[in-house]
Amino acid sequence: MSNVKSLEPQWLIGPFEVHRVVIEGRLIPNMTATKNATKTTLRIDDRFSLSVPNEMAYQVAHFAATAMAIGAGYSHIGGTSRDQPFARQCAPA
Repeated sequence: MSNVKSLEPQWLIGPFEVHRVVIEGRLIPNMTATKNATKTTLRIDDRFSLSVPNEMAYQVAHFAATAMAIGAGYSHIGGTSRDQPFARQCAPA
């Protein structure tokens, strides 16, 4: 019976090494990144990803974060037009 594989789906997957993205001092929800020597891969909602040169990564992340905020009904990343801000302020390190 030791040759029989379990039919139960694996529920604990990982660990994953990702970085959280902070733009203008705000932690961007649902956005993570990984970085190597030449490129940064940005991931949104663990479904969409884009690899860009490291020199362009901040600008691309800022653009995507702004689009996400506007799509969620805010005027900008720091928008507070709803019960909670789009991206919470980070405490200084």
